[in-house]
Amino acid sequence: MVTDRAPRVLCIVGRPGWAHDLKTRALTAALAGQYELVTRYQAEVNEDDIDEADLVLVYFWLQIEQLRRLKHAFRRVRDRLLIGACSEYELERSWRRPGLAMLSSLPRAVFANNLALATRLEAELKRKVFYTPNGVDTNFFRPAPASIPNAPLRFGWAGSLTNQTAGGHRGVHEIIVPAAGTVEGVELSLAAREQRWRNSDEMREFYHSLHVYVCASRSEGTPNPCLEAAACGLAILTTRVGNMPEFIRDGENGLFFARDVEDLAPKLRRLRDDPELRMRLGRAARATAEAWDWRYQAPRYAEMFAEVLGARASRSKPA
Repeated sequence: MVTDRAPRVLCIVGRPGWAHDLKTRALTAALAGQYELVTRYQAEVNEDDIDEADLVLVYFWLQIEQLRRLKHAFRRVRDRLLIGACSEYELERSWRRPGLAMLSSLPRAVFANNLALATRLEAELKRKVFYTPNGVDTNFFRPAPASIPNAPLRFGWAGSLTNQTAGGHRGVHEIIVPAAGTVEGVELSLAAREQRWRNSDEMREFYHSLHVYVCASRSEGTPNPCLEAAACGLAILTTRVGNMPEFIRDGENGLFFARDVEDLAPKLRRLRDDPELRMRLGRAARATAEAWDWRYQAPRYAEMFAEVLGARASRSKPA
């Protein structure tokens, strides 16, 4: 039967307001008219939702494990099932073998949100992996209308200290806090989810209160706060995690540091003592973020959707 409706993509999201919920909202807006994206949270999704969708998108493989009550439904729709990998962390230690086994056999398509992870998975799975990097809303996350005083240098970190992470994975109390303690004339501000949930407006205010954003993670998928902070015109100090090697050009729009206090502290001093460098890095970070807006990243999802739908249509044609 021929229909003019846009293909329906069921997006299974962990919790309201979390990163994948915000990502789905961004994709929904960017792909409006091409695809109908439908959000269902893990607590509410059911077999009818899955069966009625033209495509079923699961952001990371552990969601399938968390939804064992629907395992038969996922198997039924494997020809339209897309499963992602969000970070190296979810494919380490005891998760590695079951994760790779699932990604190699269950979904019609596998996607990853940074280039290194996509390349690694293609080699290990011996199948195509779609590269679908995260984007940022540069209309919402934008530089503050007024600059803050140069001194003291305010730098910050945002995220969860405990969500699917081993102790020390984010490096906040092991690297960022000790580095702040060794540098005079700086103030550290943390926006930890465990301390207080902040909505998007509050996160933008948080970035606007800073000169520098720091990420000291051992591994990440993106990380999203770096994109948001860059879009707000902040200088970025980060380890080489996720897609930061794709985003940051060292010395041009941010600075990389080795994952230890001894390398972070002198770079904080450098940015403390050189406001011109801070502003130059921040302006360049903003310019780079504009090219990572969801308007330019969402089409990568559309390409994946179209390829899977095209393959299904080809298989359904009579010989």
